Amino acid sequence: MTLLREIQLLLERTYAPVPINLEQCLIGDRRCAALTRLAGPTAADLAPGGRTFLRQENGALHLAIFYAAPVIAELEANDPRRAINERNIAPLITFIEEIAHGVQAVLLFLEGERAIETEAYARNLEAQARVDTYLVLSKFAQLLCGGEVPRRVGAWLRRQVFDDAYRRFGNARLKARYGAAQQCARSFVRRLRRVPIAERVNVLREFRAMSWEGKLAFVQSS
Repeated sequence: MTLLREIQLLLERTYAPVPINLEQCLIGDRRCAALTRLAGPTAADLAPGGRTFLRQENGALHLAIFYAAPVIAELEANDPRRAINERNIAPLITFIEEIAHGVQAVLLFLEGERAIETEAYARNLEAQARVDTYLVLSKFAQLLCGGEVPRRVGAWLRRQVFDDAYRRFGNARLKARYGAAQQCARSFVRRLRRVPIAERVNVLREFRAMSWEGKLAFVQSS
């Protein structure tokens, strides 16, 4: 089974199945360049390692996922299912985030969400992707450690996921979007870690189903 498929199935087991194999949504450089132009000037400012494109047409959601060649090359040479280290952690985070975007976008669409062009939708998707990335990394770490993840390893993973990379955006709108999403996701994970393990899946599912405004209210209530 491919790494992409493993991660998609892990997210589906946590939340709910989606009727699409994201491997069928992968696109190459040329198609990515075309979709980036269609998405408008802001899209060109996004990180180049991975991108998810969403479009609605005739009552259907169209989804495309792009990964830059260096991201794939590093994960193929340094398989995170064998070890997570300083070399592959950044490509792995990029890889997981785009899968999370795909899964969550489909789930939202199936639940009736159509306002995919709004800032609230974008922030919701980014916050959820950070939570999901931490979730997947933690699961991989548990498997690699053969059980409980040492505190220093868990702390290192959180530093990698909840970094300050969003500050590098020259576009003020993107900087605000990713900064707000990062803070929301970090606050939720901090709260989740205080929840008994047996109850965490339910809390994750409740959080995922919330709108951006609901997520903010939830983390601010703790």
